[in-house]
Amino acid sequence: MLSVSVAMATYNGALYLRRQLDSIAAQSYAPAELVVVDDGSSDETLSVVAAFAKDAPFPVHVYRNETRLGFRGNFMRAASLCNSDLIAFCDQDDYWYPHKIKVCVERFSEPDILLVYHNADVVTLDGKRIDRLDKFALGQPFFSSGPLAHSRGFTQTFRRFLLKFSSLWMTSLDYFQPGEPLAHDQWIFFLASALGKISYLDEPLVAYVQHGNNLFGSPFVDLPQKMESFFLSGSQFSLLSKCLERRGAILDSAQTELDDPWRERAQITAKDYQRLSRDYAKRSAIYMSTKFGDRLKALRELLATGAYERAWTKKNWGLSRKSLVKDLCLGVALGPFLKSLRNAPDV
Repeated sequence: MLSVSVAMATYNGALYLRRQLDSIAAQSYAPAELVVVDDGSSDETLSVVAAFAKDAPFPVHVYRNETRLGFRGNFMRAASLCNSDLIAFCDQDDYWYPHKIKVCVERFSEPDILLVYHNADVVTLDGKRIDRLDKFALGQPFFSSGPLAHSRGFTQTFRRFLLKFSSLWMTSLDYFQPGEPLAHDQWIFFLASALGKISYLDEPLVAYVQHGNNLFGSPFVDLPQKMESFFLSGSQFSLLSKCLERRGAILDSAQTELDDPWRERAQITAKDYQRLSRDYAKRSAIYMSTKFGDRLKALRELLATGAYERAWTKKNWGLSRKSLVKDLCLGVALGPFLKSLRNAPDV
């Protein structure tokens, strides 16, 4: 049987923490250990953990960071301290349903499955169900495909094998938070999708609590945000190109630590990221270049390589013909007029 470590990152979570800890203790498939890393809480968080640890049905290992790491570094450190076959990320303010670990472990029947993630109920602090996570998260099909695919950390259970590449984490680049390395859940999803298989469970296995103080709450995208994303494409494509280039470089470096078939998969996916990075660099030029001739040249280069013929799928990343229409009508035709709207940060 596969052993499971629960990796919990805490910071000033005393108000919500005990319910989460009790839900871990109530699992029908008991974890081998709970690893808690606290990021300098100033409330009673560590006291709550200590009280729970006295009677917990599994070992509880508690660590306190001497200097604050932030949620990214805190979760990465928590995972690094785990010893089991599988690791499950755990937020401090949600609560798990009793069969969460059991159902996730059952999905690791194939050695190629490196990550399992699941749906969740979005609930109020008093447990009232608002909806399901997949409704707010664009749905499962997107999150299992594409170069920026990811899932929420509290839904993830993954093989410890993926920690082998943690030394490369700081070289990654988060598209959603420029200047930062990938969040812990993005990093694990990236590696799992590049090297093996990911299994999705549509069943809600966690109550994702919304209490007003969440670091990240349920994402609602309104019309102004959609319009901004639509028009600020040139600088966004430039940033995306850099993020994809970093991922390709990480997979190139990871090959030295791998044997086949893992190495072959890293090689193939590295080339996919590098190709797509070049495509988005050219696509950025369509919007950013001030000269019509340069914008048209970038479009022709993309057409020549068949970039727009590749559909956006898990196995065949591409720009799609819909992007061709946008690039022609907005980029080539209106590039200079959109320039004043570009405000994405430099990296």
